[in-house]
Amino acid sequence: NLIATVLGSGNVAAEQTLNLVFQTSGTVTDVLVKEGDLVQTGQVLARLDSRNAQLQVISAGSALASAQARLAQAQNGNARNEDILAAQAALTSARAAYDGALAAAETTDSQLRAAEAAMHKAQAARQQAQAAYDKVASAPNIAMLPQSLQLQQATIDEQQATANYRSLLQTAAKDAQARVDSAAAQLAQAQANLAKLTTPATASDLTIQQAAVSQAEAALKQAELALDNTALTAPFAGIVTQVNMVPGSLATTATPLLKLINRQPLHVDLKLTENDVAKVQLGQPVTVTIQSLGGWATNGQVTFVAPAAENVNGVVTYIVRVSFADSDPRVRVGMTADLSIEVAHRENVLLVPNTALLPKGTQRVVQVPANGAATATAAAKQITREIEVVTGLSDGTNTEILSGLSEGQEIIALPDSGVRSKAGTGSIFGGF
Repeated sequence: NLIATVLGSGNVAAEQTLNLVFQTSGTVTDVLVKEGDLVQTGQVLARLDSRNAQLQVISAGSALASAQARLAQAQNGNARNEDILAAQAALTSARAAYDGALAAAETTDSQLRAAEAAMHKAQAARQQAQAAYDKVASAPNIAMLPQSLQLQQATIDEQQATANYRSLLQTAAKDAQARVDSAAAQLAQAQANLAKLTTPATASDLTIQQAAVSQAEAALKQAELALDNTALTAPFAGIVTQVNMVPGSLATTATPLLKLINRQPLHVDLKLTENDVAKVQLGQPVTVTIQSLGGWATNGQVTFVAPAAENVNGVVTYIVRVSFADSDPRVRVGMTADLSIEVAHRENVLLVPNTALLPKGTQRVVQVPANGAATATAAAKQITREIEVVTGLSDGTNTEILSGLSEGQEIIALPDSGVRSKAGTGSIFGGF
């Protein structure tokens, strides 16, 4: 058998490594894992204080229920019997209040007219008293005459009547009009409410109510997301490697508080030259050996070959990834692993040492004794001749011969020393 390999080394790495952060800021209330714990996808690892977020969800849910009720009411004709009855009762009450305000305003108006008449009467009386007084104004005892007392009393009566009229005009009349205006507004609102309930909803009304429901649904989802974000969950199954928080810690969206790795599978990335990477293909078997574990070994396979090279200081290499199962907890991330990639395998092949192959133009030849017969003398066998051969796979030490030689045929393996060998089959392991 002939097995050709490509050798390399690298460090063991996890399939996934992630620093976890909360999606919102807050105070840590619960830390539910410790370093080394195995966790499953979706498992809650830590929690923040969620009381405010819970209240927001309740409020958003209530707002959505109200919006849905308004939409259903619009879709059903905007009215329920009890709503119509209540609106009719409100309209009757508003109309009665308006009628009462009008009646009160009319009463106030009558009072105002009476006060105005009393004022005019008092003015006329004062004018008559003034005329009578003027006739005796030159009398020496004018102050003792009845005309003087009558004028004084008429003047007082006029002032009181005028003040009463003006007060009634400025207060009672304005108040009465304000009550009428308020009652009229309430009556108009009651009429509009009843009309709204008894008028079928328009397409525009339904669109507005549907938009309100959609907005309330979005607000509820946002509140629920904010509540969900108070819990830190595992995005994949793995092992907790770091915990950087305790209850009472302040969490932010920028501070990693927990580190999680997924060890299934583990992998090693190695860098190969362009000559070696040309022999590597996806799925090829690999032997993974970790010397620090006493030569511990396992089987893996090639799972990635970089499509483009890395060029560092003029050195061109390609990344090749070898994956293997996480079967032993002693294997730790970061350990150095030696890799042997099996790039070709031939069974029952004809082999010759590489030192027996000589280039000749574009061909390759092997030297054999000129007289290879069993009866030939030793001197005769020192004379050689060349045989053109077609080669196949090589492991760096031996090469497969596809044609030109036969098994057991004597060849010159080391021309410089004259050592002879025989072509044959065997099991050769090596790297190239």
